[in-house]
Amino acid sequence: MKFHNYLMALAMSAALAACGGGGGSAGTPGFGNGTGGGSTGTGTGGGTVTPASYVMQLQLQSNAGADIASNSFAASDTVKLLATLKTAAGAPAANEVVTFAEAGGSLLQFTPSAATALTNASGQAMIEVNAKALDSLGATTVSATATLGGTAYSASRNFAVSAGVTEVIDPQTLATSIGFVSAVPADRSIVIAGSGGVGRTETAILQFQVLNSQNVGVPSVRVEFTAPADVLTLASATGYTDANGFVSATVSSKRIAQTVEVTAKVPGASQPLSTPSGLVTVTNGLPAVGALDLSASQYLLNNDLSGDSSTISVRLVDANGNRVSDGFAVVAGVDYGGIGTSGRGGCTLVEGQCSVDYTVQNPRSPTGLINILVSGHRGDGEAFSGNIRLYASSVDNTSLFDAGSTTPKTDFSGLAFDRTNCKAVWMGDLGTAIGMGAPAGTTISVESFSGVVSAAVSNGSPSPDSRNGSRTFASVTFTLTGATAPGQANLLFTLNADSLIRQYAATLSYPACTPAT
Repeated sequence: MKFHNYLMALAMSAALAACGGGGGSAGTPGFGNGTGGGSTGTGTGGGTVTPASYVMQLQLQSNAGADIASNSFAASDTVKLLATLKTAAGAPAANEVVTFAEAGGSLLQFTPSAATALTNASGQAMIEVNAKALDSLGATTVSATATLGGTAYSASRNFAVSAGVTEVIDPQTLATSIGFVSAVPADRSIVIAGSGGVGRTETAILQFQVLNSQNVGVPSVRVEFTAPADVLTLASATGYTDANGFVSATVSSKRIAQTVEVTAKVPGASQPLSTPSGLVTVTNGLPAVGALDLSASQYLLNNDLSGDSSTISVRLVDANGNRVSDGFAVVAGVDYGGIGTSGRGGCTLVEGQCSVDYTVQNPRSPTGLINILVSGHRGDGEAFSGNIRLYASSVDNTSLFDAGSTTPKTDFSGLAFDRTNCKAVWMGDLGTAIGMGAPAGTTISVESFSGVVSAAVSNGSPSPDSRNGSRTFASVTFTLTGATAPGQANLLFTLNADSLIRQYAATLSYPACTPAT
């Protein structure tokens, strides 16, 4: 019996020793080594560092972000599961993976389908939940779990999926502000209806965001849009915010050029909420009647030179004088010669202008007149057109003429010489018998075969371009040297048009003239 009592005492002593001493504390839990003081001495505990512990919470919320206190929602609803992970001291745990799962049945489907989410800076992770089908009714359990340092922390919640509609907070009452966010196109500039154009649009998309008192986007809020009805057409006068509180208004231009604003308003908010979009510019309309402007780099061409060319410039503006939108196309046609390229018999406007090349070739105009027609169609289907005339002349038909005469000038007799310097100047025209000018750039020179007479073309070489194709001014200066008696000189005129040469003879009868000393 004594031996048995001894064994019992020995076992109790061992148990006490394992607890850190006889009558002392078990030590300080948590972090570091704990110490405990016994009644007869000091005992030392051998504790280890304890990792921080966490607390998981799980909330059921409506799609508008309001808590659902009834723990039930309708099968037709989409709700949210909001898990909050914090340390025991209340510090949020960010960037941790939370896994959601259904434990009490198979009534739900999760969005995203992976049923996972990452905690944000507030330690919150959220996913959307809805019934798999409208007849997926009953009770179930949902859990949220996160594993940190090998330890799983979780929370669960029971709720029911019903056939009825769950009463939730009206999202309109949660809205406290609305603001304009962005636009497409970014400069909020669109063209007048029917104008179109490369890189231009007749439609703008204006985005707004509705926020709650915590500056978080509020979903499912109805927003009403207004715009000047004479300038813009709204695709819809109302819209509903998405999961992040964003909503967009789509507007299209009409036929008026103007700068306007689109207003977004939240009806039913606790206080009046509205905001403008910022200025939307409607501009660059259809080509105006009479606004087609045509010009040429050269009007007088060489009809003998195949490939001689002129660039036709096309310019267009709308009724307000704004350049028409890039991408507007015109076509060109001509009665003689060729115009355009093999890819396009016209041109496409950029910054309100473009150009197309005309070239001399067969068939050639027998009269030298070339008519070019440029035309296009407005966005409303109305056609417009304009004409420009070019001229093609031949050096073979080119001579000097007295003004108004149709007979080439070959006899320069009768000129009045200045007796002080023995000079005389003939003035007339360079061109053809039918009144057309020489090909632009034609050079003319004169050679005298008399030792008494020298001659030079003093004006008109090279010949200038003529916008109306008419003859151009020319003059020849004659100088007498040692003309002690009247006489006659033979002259040779040479015309050169792009290396195509014409020469013809002429004469000059002159008086005796000795410069005064």
